[in-house]
Amino acid sequence: MKKTLFLIAGLVISLATGLAMTWAQQTDANLEITSVTTEARVGDEFDVQVTLKNPGLQNVVSVRSWLDYNEKVIEAISINTEDSPFTLSAPGETEVSKDQGLVKLGRSNISGGYAQAEAKVATVRFKVITPYAIATVIEAYDYQISELGHTSVNIVEDAFPMNILSGEPEALIINLNVGAQPYSDADTGGPDVDLSPTDVTVTGFGFANLQRPQNLQINTGPGYVDLKWDYSSEPELVGYNIYYGKTSGMYTRRRTIGRVNQYRLDGLNNGEVYYFAVTAYDSQARESDYSDEVAIIISEPLSSTSPFDEITASLLARIPFQPQNGPLVGWLAFSALGLGGTLAFRKRRLNNSI
Repeated sequence: MKKTLFLIAGLVISLATGLAMTWAQQTDANLEITSVTTEARVGDEFDVQVTLKNPGLQNVVSVRSWLDYNEKVIEAISINTEDSPFTLSAPGETEVSKDQGLVKLGRSNISGGYAQAEAKVATVRFKVITPYAIATVIEAYDYQISELGHTSVNIVEDAFPMNILSGEPEALIINLNVGAQPYSDADTGGPDVDLSPTDVTVTGFGFANLQRPQNLQINTGPGYVDLKWDYSSEPELVGYNIYYGKTSGMYTRRRTIGRVNQYRLDGLNNGEVYYFAVTAYDSQARESDYSDEVAIIISEPLSSTSPFDEITASLLARIPFQPQNGPLVGWLAFSALGLGGTLAFRKRRLNNSI
């Protein structure tokens, strides 16, 4: 009996390993969003290339690569697909939606697929329309693991489409009007600003005499978090900056929003730990100190620091004590066969700033 159980366990492990290796081989494609331009000034035009990298030489039948950009600071003016092997446009795509700040790229290969290591998808021309200094981001829109998102590289597997992207494409950052007056017109929900060290001089504007946001709470679902904090009636308050990243105290992204005290942030990677902090800003874009940091595992409700209403009392009873304010560092690790897992949390005060 024991030998039979060991044999079955070995077969299951071999099967799982084989499936994992096959999946890894299939999901090896990437989309690169690049430009030879790193800095531009008001009135300048620059090109952004979307390129398919296909090291496994898989037979790609279609590519979808919607681009999200800040329509308040740059304008998408043209799309060129002349050099692309993906010659057929999907209905309603390969067009610019200026009011949404989206470039919609959806292309197919009409000869049955394209199986080369590299292929051009499209070249998009942008124009700088702001006179202010800002680091602007052009990034993939609505990446999902499946083929149902707006960013995917698709093959046909057993008569069904399959997304073979290895992960979310890396965003492109362009510095605009370096040395000019800082950007002060608050963005209320456009693409996030990347906070690399070279960009701090054009996005940081000093400290405001505002209270730092209090009682930051976060709940999570598939690919998103809901953030909520205490309402403030300070007359100088204009809005908030949501900072986040994958390392405690080191935030690589920022989302600027208006005068609201809750916000849904999506496009995050399920199962990964993200760290969040919020600042308040005034009419001169001067910021308060950070709120207490909060960390969460995306799409793991039990890691929610202060769940709102979605988790029942019976589930809450299983969660270790967590303060309403303060960082939560956690991770949930499962084996490939789902035979075990661990959930651990620890506290750390935020003592670093950008």
